[in-house]
Amino acid sequence: MVKRLLILVLPMLLVLSAGLYFIPIESSFAKANQSKNSVQNNKTVIVYYFYGNPRCATCQKIEKYTKEAVVENFSKEIKYKKVSFQAVDLDNPKNKHFSKDYNLYTKSVIVSERKNGKEIKYKNLDKIWTLTNDEKKFKDYINKEVKSSLGG
Repeated sequence: MVKRLLILVLPMLLVLSAGLYFIPIESSFAKANQSKNSVQNNKTVIVYYFYGNPRCATCQKIEKYTKEAVVENFSKEIKYKKVSFQAVDLDNPKNKHFSKDYNLYTKSVIVSERKNGKEIKYKNLDKIWTLTNDEKKFKDYINKEVKSSLGG
């Protein structure tokens, strides 16, 4: 009886112990590949919403939709600091340079593509004004442009 039990239990124990032995190795390879990819792809994207005062209901809606689109669809990228959202008050004197940098003349959403911390290109998402009455299309537009900037 004991011999039969050993014949049944021993193979299961061997399989389980072998599986536990290989899990840390697989995790190590995954972490090494993730680190390697992070080093190779050090591109980041900043989604800016530029505003000034006074702020109308449409302007507040643009900020809300833009932030929601970024947070809802790029949570993983936000966690790994590949994507960020920043609302910037152009009435603050330290932010005045953005008006010149991006040729801003009204409230705007800019997607800034960066590599090694330096901006390599940007896009003014000027269609936001025509999409404010359609939340889904607005957010789809933001998502498409952010994905494009990430290279996807």
